[in-house]
Amino acid sequence: MKSIENLWLVVLPRLILGLFIIFNIIAMLTYPGSTYHDNLSLGYSLTQNFLSDLGRTVSFSGETNFFSSLFFNMGLILTGIVFTFHYFHIWRVFLQDSPQILSLIGSTFGMLGGLSLIGVGLTPSDLYLDIHIICSIWLFRFFFVASLCYSVVILRHARFENKFAGGYLFFTFSILLYIFVSEFGPDPELNQYALAIQVVSQKIILLIFMASIYIQTMGLKKL
Repeated sequence: MKSIENLWLVVLPRLILGLFIIFNIIAMLTYPGSTYHDNLSLGYSLTQNFLSDLGRTVSFSGETNFFSSLFFNMGLILTGIVFTFHYFHIWRVFLQDSPQILSLIGSTFGMLGGLSLIGVGLTPSDLYLDIHIICSIWLFRFFFVASLCYSVVILRHARFENKFAGGYLFFTFSILLYIFVSEFGPDPELNQYALAIQVVSQKIILLIFMASIYIQTMGLKKL
């Protein structure tokens, strides 16, 4: 790969994954507390707080959430920028050995997913709830189409090992499962148990997403 492609396909995605983890840890540690159902809870709860709670400018209890929202939203925006350019460059890798139309479709939806991440970071849920929800919902749908297309592309690529396609397929079906949970699962407004199901499922899909991106960079690096 050319140096510029290596930068956007391997180096920066790995770097941004590390920064995103660090920024989220800082955001969790500086979150003042409170959940949708409990304004008196202390600190960030892995089972009762959505990730987007970190991006609120004011917590549910009414406390200022400056540092947490700063690091979380900055992490989302930077991640969205990197993945937008990642998908802008990745389709060129598969020009000769895979269906070009699938690569283009996958990259288009991948870039839309990256832009949706930026949108989530720019719209704290306590200020721009409607736009925030739209960006949150559609980023997973965009990445689902992108991952489905690239699962087929990688599988048909002569120099990519099938295990990388398998990892992408696992990510694809995980996103689909998460979409079903978020759409048809229990309403988090009902009680703490319903909230926990939605919160934990969100964190699981995020971990799978990060793992799949890292695995993909391993395959791209071999090229």
